[in-house]
Amino acid sequence: MSRLSVGRPNVMNKALFMQRVEQILESKYLTNDGPFVKNLENQICSLFEVRHCVAVANATLGLEILLSALKIKGEVITPSFTFVATAHAIKRAGAEPVFCDVSLPSLCASRDLIEPKITARTSAILAVNLYGGLCDLQSLSELSAKHKLPLIYDSAHSLGTKWKGRWTGSFGDAEVFSLHGTKFINGFEGGLIVTNNGQLAQQCALLRNFCFTGYDQVSGIGTNAKLSEIHAAMALTNLEHIDELIAKNKEVYGCYKRLLPDEAQLMQYDCDVEPNYQYVVVMLPPHCRDEVQEAMLKRGVFARKYFYPGVHQFDCYRQNGLVLAVTEDVAQRALCLPTGQDITEHDVRFVCTTLTEAVEDVLRVRQ
Repeated sequence: MSRLSVGRPNVMNKALFMQRVEQILESKYLTNDGPFVKNLENQICSLFEVRHCVAVANATLGLEILLSALKIKGEVITPSFTFVATAHAIKRAGAEPVFCDVSLPSLCASRDLIEPKITARTSAILAVNLYGGLCDLQSLSELSAKHKLPLIYDSAHSLGTKWKGRWTGSFGDAEVFSLHGTKFINGFEGGLIVTNNGQLAQQCALLRNFCFTGYDQVSGIGTNAKLSEIHAAMALTNLEHIDELIAKNKEVYGCYKRLLPDEAQLMQYDCDVEPNYQYVVVMLPPHCRDEVQEAMLKRGVFARKYFYPGVHQFDCYRQNGLVLAVTEDVAQRALCLPTGQDITEHDVRFVCTTLTEAVEDVLRVRQ
């Protein structure tokens, strides 16, 4: 059997995608706000009922551009249990990340963890919607309004998720989605800034293209974060199958839920959340995850430590005395299992059997 891995890239309609590639090559319009980019932005706005979408080269640049457009300086509160790109974007935009812990079972930052971190230097809240799930959107909205702080969501994992029947994309001041090859909507690479704020969207669009306001006129200091036409065509082709993607992901998640051993606690979602089911995350017993992961890899199953060790533990962000108990515990126990549109029930059974045997072997040695 071929190696099973986390988030294997999908192409939902290869023939249509190749047809679009031919169209792009024939038109010789390869990048710089071309028709496929505009079509993707329009489709996102229509589907998720949001007013503005700015497509960018990747979600990391999307966050960086968004923070710059909001003129964020000082401190930005964000969870440590996230991909390091979240913190990097804050730093590269000229601000300083202040790390907070996350809550169980959502593994997202909550109001009671964020609010004590707010000081006179706080300029924004950058929350992370994780593993296809969501923060407590209502309480964070109230917190943002109370302290008059911009609220941004890193929703790289949560495109295609709903809260109380409403698609993500219109929460907070803006959300940023990822189109990376392993994400729910695969565009090879890419990102989307979505917002209902017209002025903010306009500024983000300027920043992604060097702040050009005319053929040879520049209004400020921008960057090159444009999405190419082929990336947009790939994302658009997969987006057109969003219901099919969710249905298959839900089926795979259901298989795991039935077959996982008791020692592996499957991540659950709040009753108000309809996730995209892109991620199957389990919590293993303490102090055995790394050995279990290695044993699974030897049998062709690539399960991922996702995220480890917590951003506040990296040398470039380490702060003396900062203890984030839940983050540090979860980072030692979380394991993301193989998923994807072509995974079968047979594959899931093999992964679960391999996981069960690996956990039993590790625990037996420790007894």
